[in-house]
Amino acid sequence: MDAQEALLNRRSIRKYLKDPVSTELIKKIMTAAVWAPSGNNSQPWRFYVATGVKRDALVQAMIDATGKEAPSVEAYEEMVERIEEKAIKLLGKGDQANPGLSQMGEEVMTFARFGSIRFYQAPVAIIVAKPEQVPGSSLQSIGAAVENLLIAAHAEGLGACWLGMPLMFKDRIIEVLGIPDDKVLVTSICLGYPDIGSPINNMDRVRLPYDETVHLLS
Repeated sequence: MDAQEALLNRRSIRKYLKDPVSTELIKKIMTAAVWAPSGNNSQPWRFYVATGVKRDALVQAMIDATGKEAPSVEAYEEMVERIEEKAIKLLGKGDQANPGLSQMGEEVMTFARFGSIRFYQAPVAIIVAKPEQVPGSSLQSIGAAVENLLIAAHAEGLGACWLGMPLMFKDRIIEVLGIPDDKVLVTSICLGYPDIGSPINNMDRVRLPYDETVHLLS
């Protein structure tokens, strides 16, 4: 897969297979992430990659913090099935005003919320942090590293989704993963093998017209 193909065909994945991701493949993808450009080569990213028991503990801690509002595994899976049924009806109907999942009504927001804190059942949960004292361009640099990660994952046949919701539970994340006090949490990502047959992963992806977002000046 060449770079342009990986860039244009990558998509956010919100339903995964249960297959584990090998340590070797995780290392290959994370190596791509840490070779991103950064201001003054500061390399401000710190990645905490949770799998297996540690990943499960992280998810459970966030579910516990949510309280009775969080659906059980069975209730979550039933919700996913309902979202898939709605998604089937919307395939091919996305546009700039109503792209993909946003057309599904209120339940999709519940799915996004509780799917995010479960890392959408993906086998790998990644927390991205930075040192407290880093150059002002650190967030841009971390964004570049995350994009590298997403593209590398897609090129290797994996799927990923860039998540903000888990950071609502920063204290739980820090406690479970043992992240040092001098690190600041920035964002999170889930990673795994995509369920390519799920309608959730095949919703229309739309972009604004090229001339509306790109202005060539000479």
